[in-house]
Amino acid sequence: MREKIKRLLEEAEGLNSLNRARIDDSRRRLEAAKKFEEADGIPIEVWVTGSSSSWYLKGRYGLNMADYFRDPELQAIYQLKERIDAFREFDDDQLGIGTTIGVDGGVVSHPSIIGCRIAFPEDDLPWVDVRYHPLDTPEKIDDFQIPEIADSGIMPQIIERYEKMKKLVGDLTAVTVHPGDGVPERPLQMATYARGYGDLIKDMHTDPELAHKLIRKMRDVGEAIHNFYRDFLGSELAQIETVDLYDNFLGHFSPSLLSEFILPHYREWAKKYGWRYWTISSQCVLDPYINIMTEMPTKCIAYLTSSSNLKLFKDVFAPKHVWIKVAYESNPILCNTPQRIEKECKSIIELMSPGGGFIMGTACVDPRTPVQNIHALINATKKFNKRMR
Repeated sequence: MREKIKRLLEEAEGLNSLNRARIDDSRRRLEAAKKFEEADGIPIEVWVTGSSSSWYLKGRYGLNMADYFRDPELQAIYQLKERIDAFREFDDDQLGIGTTIGVDGGVVSHPSIIGCRIAFPEDDLPWVDVRYHPLDTPEKIDDFQIPEIADSGIMPQIIERYEKMKKLVGDLTAVTVHPGDGVPERPLQMATYARGYGDLIKDMHTDPELAHKLIRKMRDVGEAIHNFYRDFLGSELAQIETVDLYDNFLGHFSPSLLSEFILPHYREWAKKYGWRYWTISSQCVLDPYINIMTEMPTKCIAYLTSSSNLKLFKDVFAPKHVWIKVAYESNPILCNTPQRIEKECKSIIELMSPGGGFIMGTACVDPRTPVQNIHALINATKKFNKRMR
């Protein structure tokens, strides 16, 4: 097993060295887009690696994702393998083959810390059982105290897998933990898991003090999670100048509720950690939140779904030199024909490319997505970029 990982690392390093010109071209392309400068093409980023996509892991390699999640040796091998294969197969703007490997925490490890129940299917990744809410009464919210992160939920298993991976290959390459949705964990996401959609929204309207108390406690849990990773891995969030506060639950709450209950806590984080720029994003359509996004020190929108009002975002943020990555969504790249994908890419490019500040991307690509559909997006972006220049 160790020898196999060593060979994969050598292959990755060899490909990085052999393709230095390609990698440098991609870096220049991405940097030019972010600076609104002219370049030789529109940067393209397709999301086919990692367990959240599992396009290679499940779709190509046929892995049992439950086994993959539990086995640090499988994770070490196949994280390297999928990156190598993606670099060889897709001519998008990858900045080389990353060789840092990590144990998957996924989106379940942090909710498990606050007492959420985690379901473990026999053949797929674990998920949060949203039918159960650990803080379903005001009394439980009052009594909740931040637990010891390393001892809570499934974190002991995550730590054990990390130690195994570190022992296996820590002298060959860097080893980390992939925490899922980010550090610090988003307070709205955690509050929704803890309390449930219905009761949380009801609290916001009828008992705002209780809602603030819950979200403040979830913010403090997020701080504790950050501090745990800082001490355990040596990571430090304060060194990040630009922060994308990604939260899958944003789209289920009105802008006024976000402004009242969530953004104040984000502002506290920004001040504490020295973030110069920060914004929000989500897999949901962000159109309703554009006004509050303009009030933030936004430098980029790193994930804007392609079904958003792209013209609105272009008109509002291009004059502010805010670069935008449009994520062509999972369902259309899965279900559309290559011809339809090309047509839709053409429309996106015609709208977003003038003046720069645009990156063409995808959401996490479903493992059932035909390979020709991914190539269609890449080829269309290159084709219509040439016509626009």
